Amino acid sequence: MGDDPPLADQIGDLAKRAELWMLDEAFPFWAERGVNPEGGFFERLDLDGFGIPDEDSRVRVQARMAICFTIAAELGWETEHAQGLVRRALDVLIADCRRPDGLYGKMVRPGIGLTDDTAMAYDTAFALLSFAMAYRAFGWGFARDAGERLSQAIDQHLMRSPEEGGAAETLPAPTIRTQNPHMHLTEASLAWFEATAETRSLERAFSIVRFVESRFYRNDLELLIEEYDISDANNRTEAGHMLEWVWILGQMAKITGARPHPLAAALHSSANRILDGLDYIPLSQSLDGQPMQQRQRTWSVAEQLKAHIAFWRLDHDPALAAQIVATGRQLFADHIDAAVRGAWVDIIDPQRNALITDITPATGYHVFQAFQELIRFSGEFSAAQTAS
Repeated sequence: MGDDPPLADQIGDLAKRAELWMLDEAFPFWAERGVNPEGGFFERLDLDGFGIPDEDSRVRVQARMAICFTIAAELGWETEHAQGLVRRALDVLIADCRRPDGLYGKMVRPGIGLTDDTAMAYDTAFALLSFAMAYRAFGWGFARDAGERLSQAIDQHLMRSPEEGGAAETLPAPTIRTQNPHMHLTEASLAWFEATAETRSLERAFSIVRFVESRFYRNDLELLIEEYDISDANNRTEAGHMLEWVWILGQMAKITGARPHPLAAALHSSANRILDGLDYIPLSQSLDGQPMQQRQRTWSVAEQLKAHIAFWRLDHDPALAAQIVATGRQLFADHIDAAVRGAWVDIIDPQRNALITDITPATGYHVFQAFQELIRFSGEFSAAQTAS
């Protein structure tokens, strides 16, 4: 341990590694291999890294690819090329994925239209997030117009009555409530407020957080549950989602200037507790903490990295800074180092064996966002060291 370089150097080296991987490997790879000649982007690639043609795509994939290349442009990667790829994804969203009521469907064949027009709060949220990020980054009027129309449609068609709370996860509204669509609708609503200062979207975000806290956070268990109004034996918790919420609530504090929501600290503590003694992040665990889906997804580690960074910003804890380094290194070791150059091994078992049959572009949203946060954290850590 005494031979380790100073923590600031470790953080800087890791951030530079992440930046170079994105700029030199990942963005060029996805710009070449992810593009579907029929329109938009492929739903998945084969294990050699080539797009699988003649498949429908989840609407969320098109939105996430717009987000990925917005991040690429923000990081200085071939700005005009990146903007063109963002525009490619947004064109598919607007032309092929939007329903007559203004919401967004589930599955699309780019260039043709929706093949499953079920209104999904999850996919609709990612469409709004992509418009928010594109408008904030590039000032595109068409992205603002599309986002405004979508934000209004969410309020008109997805948000449930105050008595029910939250949003309809799909239409028609299901009986069993699930937290995951609410998480991303909160994220997207905050991003839309940040981009446009539309106060209604901020109010929507706060109302969803109140709903999630009241329905899905169990004080007796100190856990976020995935579904509401089902038996504990049939329910589950996901550490990855609790960590994802920590970062989103951190964004809420950053964007609004308010104090961090108390739920952020509770979820960070809960996630750390149920992962204690494990050297991987199970996709899900029972409410007594036993692993159920014993596999680790790339996104879980990326969200752990983001959560630790968001929590470090509260008190600049050096122990947490060391955890950030360890988590970033683990993300490379578990999911990137052995992958096709520029891609990721999206699923592994507890022994680190790959479980993938394809390569999914949807994961890039998590990885690029986490590494962008890591780069920001590196600068913030250096500044904090200088100030002290």
